[in-house]
Amino acid sequence: MHLERSRLVVLLNALYDHGVDSIPVKHPCGAIGELVRIDLEDDGRATIRCTQGTMTYQDNRETIPAKYGEPAYNDLPDAETYTRAMVASGHVALDNRDEVHEFVRRHGYADLEAGHDPVVLGLDANIVAWRLPDVLGIDAETGETDDRGRRPINGYALATGVKEELDWHYKQYNTAELTAAFGDEFARLDDQPAGANREGLLALYEYRRLRANRTVDILDCETGDEAIVAAYEAFNRNSRKQAVVLSNDYGFVDRSVDVGVPAQHVDFPVDVPRTAAGSWTQAAELLYYLAVLFGVVRLPKVTLYGVWNGKDGRHWQHERIDIDCCSPKIAPQLERDLTILGVTE
Repeated sequence: MHLERSRLVVLLNALYDHGVDSIPVKHPCGAIGELVRIDLEDDGRATIRCTQGTMTYQDNRETIPAKYGEPAYNDLPDAETYTRAMVASGHVALDNRDEVHEFVRRHGYADLEAGHDPVVLGLDANIVAWRLPDVLGIDAETGETDDRGRRPINGYALATGVKEELDWHYKQYNTAELTAAFGDEFARLDDQPAGANREGLLALYEYRRLRANRTVDILDCETGDEAIVAAYEAFNRNSRKQAVVLSNDYGFVDRSVDVGVPAQHVDFPVDVPRTAAGSWTQAAELLYYLAVLFGVVRLPKVTLYGVWNGKDGRHWQHERIDIDCCSPKIAPQLERDLTILGVTE
């Protein structure tokens, strides 16, 4: 059964209805084990307990090569990616969130009626996957408005060089080593993106989502910081818009500022807290990221496949994951609830 990212709350609701209000999210490999635990509350709130902090996860991942070999190790996301999924789901804040907001306040909220140039946001390749404009509340359509009803930005300026940097194609063709290491579930990852490439696919389809659903200026350029920054500098010089840029790369930020393009570094935390409060919706977001980045995660009564043999561009575009229901009671409820919502495949 396929379920879209935006409908994953339906799964949480089905588990809750069947008495599962504390949900361990586990990687099939015992050496990695439980990643987080989601405690559902009946008021729509949820507490995330990070069973493994970033450092513990990193230590556990480092045991994998000796036990199972390099292919298994490389299929696991690195510790930084694990932490960024927590940020992307809204459970953990950027270390310099206030600094980023001050940057946006200083350069954003253009008063178009007063003749100010529209402000458009550029994203470096290293942050596209994590939907920071949504997490920070600065998106052009969903971002928080000021007391005059203005959005922080008026759209996006996306460089084609960034897209090219996200266009990775390495796939997993030999799952025998993965199944030996992690379990039979990984046999379904044949011909699918492997390891860090899954983060690349997340970013690539987020780039495409913004391009399809937001006001976007496309800046044609080659890959690499020099070409991308030059494209933003030329855009600001030749258009009646001002591009401001977010990046996790100090070199990219410094190069941008040097040529007059406003730019801000975003600081991801080094570790995650033991617990974090959020909503069911945020818990569902975290499930989506963990399923895609790890390929497979187990929950009570269900196994989630972020990638599976047969997953194609349409599945990526609609942000679908595959659910294998181990319980005969969960599948009928999911099908019923999705039918009520008018969302069936």
